[in-house]
Amino acid sequence: EVKKLTAGRGADYAFECTAIPELGAAPLAMVRHCGTAVQVSGIEQEITIDMNLFEWDKIYINPLYGKCRPKIDFPRLLTFYRDGRLKLDELVTRTYPLEDLSQAFEDMHHGKNAKGVLLLD
Repeated sequence: EVKKLTAGRGADYAFECTAIPELGAAPLAMVRHCGTAVQVSGIEQEITIDMNLFEWDKIYINPLYGKCRPKIDFPRLLTFYRDGRLKLDELVTRTYPLEDLSQAFEDMHHGKNAKGVLLLD
């Protein structure tokens, strides 16, 4: 579909954010020659990727925490949040008390919420 939408060229950038092992190679299949494929999700299972997908100088990036520097970036992000410049509360789609932990996991696995948060009172 991406190749069709780009007249056979492919995307400049493609991201995989689902953690579904079968989609691990998807960004490589979607990008053009010299395009950038980004594996964001952190697939934990071993997967097989056809090495032909790496041809034509494609760039494959698998950033850990977005190449974050925790000692520098976390305090900075917390300051942004406190100052109202980083909107995090708006991302929360549902909260769960600790006793509903099983329900929180079930909802997550079934895609019933985008960002559930466990409350530790």
